[in-house]
Amino acid sequence: MAGKLTEKMGAKGAAIKQAFTSSQAMVKYLEAPLMPGDEDNKENRRWTNRDLAPSPPEDRKWNQWTFLAFWTAHAAGAGAWVAGSSLISVGLEPLSAYLCLATSHILITGFIVLNGRASSRYHIGFPVFSRSVFGMWGSYMVIAMRAIVCIIWNGTNSYYGGRCITVALTAIWPQYTAIPNVLPASAGISAPDLLSFFIFMIVFIAISFVHSRDLHWFYVGKSIFVFAAMHAILIWYLVRAQGVSWTTLANSEPVTGSAHVWLVLRAFNTGLGAASSLAVNQGDMTRYAKKPSDAIWTTLIGYPIASALPCLYGILVAAAAKKLTGTAYWNMWDVLKYMLEQYPDNHGARFGIFLCAVATALAYLAVNLATNSLPFGSDLSAIFPRWMTIRRGQVLCTVLGITIVPWKLLNSAQAFLTFLSGYGYWLAPIAACMTVDYYLIKRGNLRMSDLYQGNSSSRYWYTRGFNLRGIAVVILALLPCLPSFAAQIAPDRLGLTGTAYNFFYISFTFTWFCAAAMYYVACLIWPEKGPEAQADKTLEWEQLADEGDEEERAMTTMAVTEEGAQPSTSADSQHSGEKNVSKVELM
Repeated sequence: MAGKLTEKMGAKGAAIKQAFTSSQAMVKYLEAPLMPGDEDNKENRRWTNRDLAPSPPEDRKWNQWTFLAFWTAHAAGAGAWVAGSSLISVGLEPLSAYLCLATSHILITGFIVLNGRASSRYHIGFPVFSRSVFGMWGSYMVIAMRAIVCIIWNGTNSYYGGRCITVALTAIWPQYTAIPNVLPASAGISAPDLLSFFIFMIVFIAISFVHSRDLHWFYVGKSIFVFAAMHAILIWYLVRAQGVSWTTLANSEPVTGSAHVWLVLRAFNTGLGAASSLAVNQGDMTRYAKKPSDAIWTTLIGYPIASALPCLYGILVAAAAKKLTGTAYWNMWDVLKYMLEQYPDNHGARFGIFLCAVATALAYLAVNLATNSLPFGSDLSAIFPRWMTIRRGQVLCTVLGITIVPWKLLNSAQAFLTFLSGYGYWLAPIAACMTVDYYLIKRGNLRMSDLYQGNSSSRYWYTRGFNLRGIAVVILALLPCLPSFAAQIAPDRLGLTGTAYNFFYISFTFTWFCAAAMYYVACLIWPEKGPEAQADKTLEWEQLADEGDEEERAMTTMAVTEEGAQPSTSADSQHSGEKNVSKVELM
């Protein structure tokens, strides 16, 4: 292991040294690597690099246990915990809040599984998959939309993780919070918290250099560590409060009538929004699945169950905190900070709280990797394939996450819930169009070579590179809820009241089903007329994927029997989706 690492570092150093020998060498060094055999294919540089190409067999390391650990790790994030407790803070009764979140996670799991299928069959990420739906150039619109959302959410999670780092460092060094605050009040953050934010960012960037295909063991360890910490926090609060009941969080003036209905709908929408990114991003993980089935059942079973627990724990701890302090803590750092305040001199207890705080920060870090940093890296790799790799994109995402000053975005439970819901609102129509297109229009058949051809010969060129049906549907589906969304974040509500203001509380479900229906109808009224589109109508369900599997198995067998070597790692071993597709076409 050490020898391989030394050899790799030496090769890297030699490559850097070579890059400074000439301007041409520097350009070659900075260019994103291509798949073997495609280095001279300059024409396709606009559409491919190693990260955009189908994942070769040796990169498909995620089995059913990996996906189970991933979903457990993701569900064990502080986001689900905070969502449950924050709903209580805005007036919803505990049982209703929990049931809304639990059922919404069941529904979103279905959307996640549906949109992850294509990538598990063809081993491509979201940016390449989106070309089949929105066109070679049209895909840039939805890629940019997702990338912007990833930046905002990445910065937000990093801020939350930084606040937990503050608690962790204070547990070890109580004087940490005594660092002179040289920042003005208008900054909206203290010097210790800002320092913790950058510490979190540095650790996050370091882990980002590990390729996502190799992070399967990281998610296994994280899921165990974080769930242990969450149970420790829950037990401590319940014992300290000598038990709690739902009535502990009951409002003195219960919300009734239409206001209660809208609050319930808001809770359901919040649950959908909190996990909505995965309804779009899932392909960036399932492309590494060993078998398509590995990404299905563990997701369908694991995520709803695992995500229900943090929601419940957040509500119970909020109830216990209210019983102990009179305040229902809705964010994790306040929960941990209160625990720390009870042990000014108990070093063992403070170390335990340190571990809980680190685990919570790790939860934010892991969620950031899978749902924000990795997707943004994939998106940037698709927009600038010659220069950007997933790793470079991940680093840039972290830097851009700082520029949104997330500590000014989310200082209240109200703002947090609006942000969660808004996240899903922007992504719902994209996910809907991709689901309908794959299952109902193309019936699971993608022509892989055409996903990397940027001209009229491509099956997915549509109208000058744009599928106007998909683009129009995404825009139109967003319009009905747009005024209400703007009113949610405007200080004066833009003058909206009643249903006009509350309509945003059903934004995800309304937008998803509206987009799905409009896209299907649009494809029926204005069907594709190209010869390949007509030929695709005669294909069986996922026939091209099955043919690609057969070709890959044949090539693997040939490589082993004739050459006595390991299965090929070149683009020849990828899904072609068509027989006799050349290596150049695949790139």
